[in-house]
Amino acid sequence: MSIDEPTFDAPPPDGPMPHAGPEPGRRRARKVRRGPILFVVVVALVAAVVAQQEESSGSGASGNGASALPNVGVPGADAASSAWYCPAGTSTPDGPATETVVIASLARTDVEATITVMPGGDATPVTDTMRLAPGEQVRVPVADVLATAEPGVVVETVGGAAAVSHVLEHGDDVAMEACTRSAAADWYFASGTTVDESQHDLLLFNPFGDDAIVDVSFVTDTGEQEPSGLQALVVPRGSRITVPVQDSVLRQTRVATHVHARTGRLVAEQTQTFDDVTVDGSARDGMALSAGATAPSSVWRIPAGSTRDGGRVQLALANFSSDDSRVDVKAVLDGEGKLAAQTVRVPAQGVTMVDVTTRVPIDTDVAVSATVRAVDGRRVPVVAELLATWPPASSSTGLAGTLGSTVTATRWVVTTPDVEAEATVTVFNPGPEPVTAELLAADDVDRRIGPTSEPELAIGPGEVKTVRVVLLGAGQGATVVTANHPVVVGLTVLGDAGAAIATALPDLTHGG
Repeated sequence: MSIDEPTFDAPPPDGPMPHAGPEPGRRRARKVRRGPILFVVVVALVAAVVAQQEESSGSGASGNGASALPNVGVPGADAASSAWYCPAGTSTPDGPATETVVIASLARTDVEATITVMPGGDATPVTDTMRLAPGEQVRVPVADVLATAEPGVVVETVGGAAAVSHVLEHGDDVAMEACTRSAAADWYFASGTTVDESQHDLLLFNPFGDDAIVDVSFVTDTGEQEPSGLQALVVPRGSRITVPVQDSVLRQTRVATHVHARTGRLVAEQTQTFDDVTVDGSARDGMALSAGATAPSSVWRIPAGSTRDGGRVQLALANFSSDDSRVDVKAVLDGEGKLAAQTVRVPAQGVTMVDVTTRVPIDTDVAVSATVRAVDGRRVPVVAELLATWPPASSSTGLAGTLGSTVTATRWVVTTPDVEAEATVTVFNPGPEPVTAELLAADDVDRRIGPTSEPELAIGPGEVKTVRVVLLGAGQGATVVTANHPVVVGLTVLGDAGAAIATALPDLTHGG
């Protein structure tokens, strides 16, 4: 069995823990409310051409072979079953971030989904099983399955293609991220801080039957740090643990993280939480959730972020190697302006924060790319992570983070949080060919008879196009973006519920 797509039907020797729960196969008792997506505004495309070395159009394009396969991605329609892992969040009333799992069916037949919550230790995992109608999206609060302080969540889908993400709620802010379909021995994060009054948590989830032993190290403003208390750290089988980074790495403005498993495999995410804390000259208030990368890469693309409503966009670049790296950072505007790439140095064992906002006009949606330059014929790969902030004075006060994508694809799935807000779907074409893309509700995709995308998007080489979307709360379904050439897709949410950004889930099995 490949570790990129583990299943419960044929688990490895250290496979997922056995579980107990309600009778499998029952349809979850709930009122199903589904509504169409309302596309409101299509903003004009821009003529912002990316650097020549970025113009890759292959669905597996990456500057580093180790990261060519993403941690997230929609399984093929012929997959018998798929397992998804969701490390971050809590399901107790006094927890710091209430977690909800979002499951979106992309199939033309019913899909069965089983949610398993692992409380860790000797406690028995609890499951809940439901059936999803074709194209249906459901949101399940983890507390409805099991209320526990350290929930490790596994979602198994059977019977057709599906996408799984999760949403965290903290105060008046919401965060979202795709769950992952792979466990790995190494995980990397580029963005983090341990300034006073901030909370930086690393969530490590081991869903398998053997303990994992890990070392956690950091690159910071003052160099590499390997706290003794985070070496040979045990992540027990069937457990999720929280590592408060600020307890081990004191008062560092920039902190990038590397988790390495000596034995076993695991899944990692991180959260950053602020209560009106000033970092790098700006106020942060809210929670950001980010998945980890399993390897550095030479090309990253982040199709999300905005300077609307006072937004600030910063790109963290982390270099975990012993050599300096040179990176071309390009902001691709949704508007008529063009910006040249800026080259930045990322020192060995160091972090560089690029404030994209200083070059982006106000009230502008943006995509960001980072491409490593060759120096003496050699590229030193990095990890790229976007952090977007909206200050307390903003009507969309919040914090949002997402890892860049190392791949392009001709189909992407956009899941949404249960909020009523305005959102922006961003479609970035990094390749040399013009692209035609369509956006449809999941239950309309690949039907022989049905609606067509309104409107259809024409996106030139190296350009961005955005579609404003009205989220309809609990009745909202998933959106599918399909293009005739590979693109990258993301989502930005702004409103009374705060702010959230996320890269969509690629379907690398789609042939275009």
